[in-house]
Amino acid sequence: MRIAALVLLASLAALGEEPRIEPQVPAFPSVGVDPAPRRGTFAETALGAFATLGGSSRISAAEPYLSMTVGHNLAERSALFVSLGIGASSASCFDRGQTGCAAADSFGVTFLEVGASAGTQIATRTLLSAKVLGGVGFFSPGPFAHLDGSVPDRVVAPHLGLGFGIDYDTHLDHFSVGIDALGRYSVANKPDGQGRATIASVALMPRIRYVF
Repeated sequence: MRIAALVLLASLAALGEEPRIEPQVPAFPSVGVDPAPRRGTFAETALGAFATLGGSSRISAAEPYLSMTVGHNLAERSALFVSLGIGASSASCFDRGQTGCAAADSFGVTFLEVGASAGTQIATRTLLSAKVLGGVGFFSPGPFAHLDGSVPDRVVAPHLGLGFGIDYDTHLDHFSVGIDALGRYSVANKPDGQGRATIASVALMPRIRYVF
């Protein structure tokens, strides 16, 4: 009898205990979900500084440089692109005559080029990329003179370039910002079969990108 009473009391005590509810982990963080940076077709513009190297001045006076680019991400950290760049070389002669500069010592520069980039992530949403590019440049008026002393309207010069860039994918959807440092090596054909000459240049430019 006593055993039955103890069993009954134990059963009633078990029924009176509240069930233990295990805490559930929320499906989403309390601060929200950080979306992955967008990748795909993009357009970007940059405004920076440009200078040529190797003329009568070792480095020309810095001039504004504008670049417009359209490209496509091949993967998370690589891309192909087409770019148009416009700058100027100021107060640096590349064709010295007996009485001074034989051609233009200040001239506009236009680059039309294609390129590729690949990089590595160095911090959250931050990418360090190496860039290689090539294309054709137009120097106007020409930095090299004709044999008769006249200055050509323009000189065409193919070029190759290398550089690096840092990109940061902002939390503003579609947009990223960055900065590029580029060096180009152009090979120009002098007028009237006078041979070839080289012009090196550098550009430093902050930029903004929109990914569609």
